[in-house]
Amino acid sequence: MNESQRIHDAVEGNTHGKNKWAILFTVLVMTFMATLDSSIVNVALPVMRKALDAGLDQIQWVSSVYLLTTCAALLVFGRLGDIYGKVRFFQVGVAVFAAGSLLCGMASTLELLVVARAIQGIGGAAAMANNMGIITESFPARERGRALGLLASFVALGMMCGPVLGGFIVSSMPWEYIFLINVPVGVVSLLVGFKTLPHVAPERDGRRLDVAGSLLLVPGLFLTFVSITLLEAGVTLQVLGMLGIGLALLVAFVMVERRVKDPLVMFSVFQDRGFVANLVCLFISFVAIGVYELMTPFYLQDARGFAPDVAGLIFCVIPLANAIAGPISGAVSDRIGCERPAILGLFVFASGLLSLGFFDERTTLPVILACLGAASLGTSIFQSPNNSLVMGSLPAEALGFGGSVAALARYLGMAVGITGSTSLLYGQMSVAAGKRVTAYVAGRPDIFLYGYRWVYVVTAILVFAGFSLALARYVRKRSRSRARRG
Repeated sequence: MNESQRIHDAVEGNTHGKNKWAILFTVLVMTFMATLDSSIVNVALPVMRKALDAGLDQIQWVSSVYLLTTCAALLVFGRLGDIYGKVRFFQVGVAVFAAGSLLCGMASTLELLVVARAIQGIGGAAAMANNMGIITESFPARERGRALGLLASFVALGMMCGPVLGGFIVSSMPWEYIFLINVPVGVVSLLVGFKTLPHVAPERDGRRLDVAGSLLLVPGLFLTFVSITLLEAGVTLQVLGMLGIGLALLVAFVMVERRVKDPLVMFSVFQDRGFVANLVCLFISFVAIGVYELMTPFYLQDARGFAPDVAGLIFCVIPLANAIAGPISGAVSDRIGCERPAILGLFVFASGLLSLGFFDERTTLPVILACLGAASLGTSIFQSPNNSLVMGSLPAEALGFGGSVAALARYLGMAVGITGSTSLLYGQMSVAAGKRVTAYVAGRPDIFLYGYRWVYVVTAILVFAGFSLALARYVRKRSRSRARRG
C-alpha cells in the first residue's frame, strides 16, 4: 500500500466492501458482552461466596482474575492484530470468550471457576485489543467520533448493565446463568461476524511478532498484578518474591524491546504528550468506574438491605444515562472538537462521585438515583471524545497497538480501582472498629459507611486531578494557538 492510499484510508476509512454500520454493530455486540462480564459478577459475589463456601478475600478473585488476565494479554493481541489482521483476532477472541463462559457455567468449585474466568479474560483481551482499531479503520474521520462514541457507550453500558442483569439473574436463577447467557450471544456474534466483518489480511511489510518480548511481558504483567492484589491480604515472602519476579521480567522485557527490529511495544507513540495525557485520563476514569461498580452494590445490599433484584433496578439509572449521553457526546465532539466535552465529563464525573461518598443510612432513593445518574452522565460525556483523542493521534499502522493500550488502561484501571478501594475500605473500617476488619460487620452499617466515605472522597480527588490535567493541557494548547496566530 503506498503512502497516499494510507492517508486516504486514515481520513475516509476503508471497509473493504463491507457495510460500515454492520461492522460497527458486530463489534458493539461483542464489546458489550465482554465488558458486561467484567462487572456482572460484582452484584452476584455475595451469592456466589455462600454457594461456593468461600471467604470474601477468595471470592474477589472471580472478578479480579478476569481483569488481570485481560490486562496481561492485551498488548500481545493488539500487536498480532496489526500484523495478521484485527478482524481475525477479534473473531478468535469471540470464540475463546464464549468457550470460557461455558466453562464458567459448568464450574463446580471456586478453583475451576477462577481458571475458567482466566480463559474468558484471554478471549476478552483478543477482542477488546482490536475493536477500536477495526472501527477506526472502517469509518471516515468526520464520523469517527460518533462511531467511537457508540463504542464508548457500549463499553460503559456493558459495565453498568452487569450489576443490573446480575441482580435479576441471581434473584431468580442459579448464579451459573450469569455466565451461560454469554454462550448463545457469542455463537451468534461469531457467525454474524463471518458475514459482516472485512476478513482482509493487512500487508505484512516484513513485520513479525516479537516472541521473546511476548514471553517476558505476559507473565511479567500477570505476576506483578497478581502479587499487588495479594498484598492486600498482607505482606509475605512468597508474595514479595512473586512481585520481584514479575518486575524482573518487565525490566528484561524493556531491555529486549530496545534491541529488536519489530518491538511489541511501539514506544514512539508515547512521545506524543497528548496521547499520554489522554491515556492517563482514561486510566483514572476507569479506576473510578471500578470503585463505584464494586462499592455501590455492597452499600445497597449490606448497608441498606436492598435485595439483589432491587439493587439491580436502582442500577438501571446508570446505563440509562449512558445510553442517552454517550452517542450525543460523540456527535457533539465531531462538531466542536473533543477537548471541551472530555473536560466537562471529568468534572461532572468527579462531582457525582463526591456526592456518592456522602450516602448514609437515611439517604432517600431519589437522591441515590440522582447521584448515580450524575456520575454516569459524567463518564458518558467523557469516554467518547477521549477515545477519539487517543485513537486520532495514532498512525494507521499503530491502531491495533493503540487500541490495545487503551483497553489495557481501561481494564488495569478497573483492577486498580477494585483492589485499591477494597484495601482502603477495610483499612478505614478497621480504624472505625478499633480492630482488623475484613468483611461487613453485621448490625454496624456505620463502620462500613466510614470506610465507604473515605473511598469515594479519595476517588473523587483522583478524578479531579484528571480534570485538572485535561484542562491544563487544553489551556496550553489554546495559548500556543493564539501565539502562532499573533
